Amino acid sequence: MKKVLITSVVLSVIFGLCAYASEYTKFSRKFIKNFKDCDSYEETVTSNYQGQTFTEKRVIKGWINGFCKYQSTFSSPTNKYQIDCNFTEMEVDNLYEAMKNRSKQAERYSLDLFTEEKDPKTGQSKFTKSGTTIIKGNKAYIEWAKYQNNPYFCRASQIQ
Repeated sequence: MKKVLITSVVLSVIFGLCAYASEYTKFSRKFIKNFKDCDSYEETVTSNYQGQTFTEKRVIKGWINGFCKYQSTFSSPTNKYQIDCNFTEMEVDNLYEAMKNRSKQAERYSLDLFTEEKDPKTGQSKFTKSGTTIIKGNKAYIEWAKYQNNPYFCRASQIQ
């Protein structure tokens, strides 16, 4: 039960940290170009929101065991979180198309929230939908949020 709560809290905090970017998420042309083929690349983006500095380090690790490995580290003045993702070619294509879209048009989306449960007999993890939250942002923000909040693609953890 404790792990379920921690997973939910970590994801909620990460989306809280990302709130400053919720209207319009930008990726550099180099990041988008490298992400298209999952070529190794990293960039750091710094933003200021309400007098505080937030940093996101984005790392494309490349194709490993049939998955495009991606890691994002979010830092605030008080916390640091990491998201590790495994994308198939289809997910890479979906995210690439969303990032290519330079529209600043914000849309609303009902994002599913998940919690992790352990089978008491086998100890295996199972994820269940625990609710939804409304997010607002451009196409890239919405697509990334869908994948980063889905534990079958990405796992979040607090690292400090």
